[in-house]
Amino acid sequence: MRRSLRTLSLVLIGSLSACGGGNGTSIPSSGANNVAPTSPTVPNSVSSFAYGAKLLAGRTSSTPANLGTIKVDVALNLRDGAGLAQYARAVSTPKSGAYRHFLTPAQIADQYGATAADYAKTAAYFRGFGLSVGGWTQRLSLAVSGPQSAMESAFHTHFVSYATAQGVVYGPKEKPSFGIALPVVAVANLVSAAAMKQRALVHVTAPSGAGQNQASGYVPQQIAAAFDFNGAYNAGFRGDGISIGIIGTGPIDQNDYATFKRDYGVQGTATITQIAASAAAGAIVQGGLAMGSPTATPPPVTGPCAGPLPGCNPEDAEAQIDTEQAASLGYDANVLFYLAYVPSSSLGPQIGIDETDDEIQQAIMDNTADVLSLSFGGAELANTQYFLDANNAYTSSGFGPTEFAALAAEGIATFVSSGDSGAQGCAAFGVGSASANCLEYPASDASVTAVGGVTTPLDNAGRFVGPMTAWGLQTHSGSSGTGGGISAYVPQPAWQTGAGVTAGLRTVPDVSLEADQSTGVSTIVNASFGFAHSGAYGGTSVAAPETAAMWALVLSACKQTAKCAGQGTGPHPYRLGNAAPLFYGIYNSATQYPTTFYDVLFGNNGVIPCTQLGFCFGSPTPEPGFNAGVGYDLTTGIGVPFARHLIQTIVGV
Repeated sequence: MRRSLRTLSLVLIGSLSACGGGNGTSIPSSGANNVAPTSPTVPNSVSSFAYGAKLLAGRTSSTPANLGTIKVDVALNLRDGAGLAQYARAVSTPKSGAYRHFLTPAQIADQYGATAADYAKTAAYFRGFGLSVGGWTQRLSLAVSGPQSAMESAFHTHFVSYATAQGVVYGPKEKPSFGIALPVVAVANLVSAAAMKQRALVHVTAPSGAGQNQASGYVPQQIAAAFDFNGAYNAGFRGDGISIGIIGTGPIDQNDYATFKRDYGVQGTATITQIAASAAAGAIVQGGLAMGSPTATPPPVTGPCAGPLPGCNPEDAEAQIDTEQAASLGYDANVLFYLAYVPSSSLGPQIGIDETDDEIQQAIMDNTADVLSLSFGGAELANTQYFLDANNAYTSSGFGPTEFAALAAEGIATFVSSGDSGAQGCAAFGVGSASANCLEYPASDASVTAVGGVTTPLDNAGRFVGPMTAWGLQTHSGSSGTGGGISAYVPQPAWQTGAGVTAGLRTVPDVSLEADQSTGVSTIVNASFGFAHSGAYGGTSVAAPETAAMWALVLSACKQTAKCAGQGTGPHPYRLGNAAPLFYGIYNSATQYPTTFYDVLFGNNGVIPCTQLGFCFGSPTPEPGFNAGVGYDLTTGIGVPFARHLIQTIVGV
């Protein structure tokens, strides 16, 4: 299962050892000869940035929209956005002078983010129209909310409805403008459309009573044995003192994991804590201007229901996959579940998947999670005016590139599921050619580690009874398989090298773990409502939190090893930054790679293209996709890591 980004269409976006690296605590500047970067250029109006206009191209409408309250996210022009992206790469790359010289949110703000004056000016502009404005310490974006009339005044436009193939879309009638110069590069949710839907990958479910769950799918003990988590646990590396963050797609109930742990005999002391994303956090007050928050505490979880928030707030199973896999395999780690709730927006109350920007900004500001797992995404072609900006310098503006670069600059490793639509990542979103190869974003971002999926044949003890293969149609029929391919926009990161790696553009995935829904992993949902069930859920949503949990054990080992922990700087010196550069360093070592990774040789990720609504294109013959093979491939990346060997290779213990 993997949630799709996103329900609200937004605007822009536009010899290896982790103990290596430099010593000392100085933080290199991005400017030449340590000269501060120049001030950013200030656009004259909203027309100078993307706001989702492509969705409305060629369409006219005079039908007024009645939206009530509207909530938008505003990305500011950064002091040095390109420098932030460059620093994110350097801080995660061994032998770089900046390796493991991690930044704090305040340092990100002062070196790379919007200036304090620009932040205050932009906030004051929106507050002047009676809108609520929330912000974060790192000064990358603002959250703005208020009545439709006030939003129309602020953007000098009127909101109308448009008829599209995606259904009714709400957006501005006139090209938005501010009338004054504001340092804004993007605004999310000026154009809104309920176009992206959830797609569950479920094998079977087994209803049960309390304490009587019938296991369906692999249980944590099987996964821990298969991928040598047990070896790490036995060596004393159990994730203690490490925090695994989950960017939430929907609500969680604490009783789910308590039931999961009890019924499946899960060991360890891992805890799960929900963190409410609040755009007002950080006490951001500029020039006496108090800034309110468009976000609120999420409402209580309800049983399965059909209806609007807040009265109906059912679990989505995605959040349960993420938290239960991370906690059960992270063993003694802390799991932090970030969840944003917006009581009022153009499409009514929104939670989780629709507000991931706020959740990621909260994780950056808190700087508490050492590892992040994300199980959502959307077709790159559908996100060129959303998370990433294909029309501008990719690494210097927008929401996604700056958010993930900021996380890497803090030393936080982000693992993103590569998708469940095989090589045809666009078909599910109704963009481009149904048969065209297409990646999903943010898995293709240059500051994250993309995680694909494999089929893992195991016996009850977690022993292999056959070879691992790329997750695809060789084990089941249908329209799902591990996401993988070549980015249409993102330049190839300098660290992504080695035999089989395509030059020029970012390729996905980087690594892989268990994902096939034909086996699935056991997941407890709705434990508090009298009909808890264990379902075998699959997809790269399983692989991402599994890999994040494995990385937590690596960080646990680094934290316990003086030589490793002593090489980092800042409040979290044991962090290692983006994991991908270290993975490719291992891949390019003839001695380390064979002992650390399983090279997946078989399988294909071509699927029958289908939309999220279940409409399938053409004949039942799968599209070609990509084949697994020796070394790096576009289905499983460099292969599958094993926890204990990964610790030995990276930390040396």
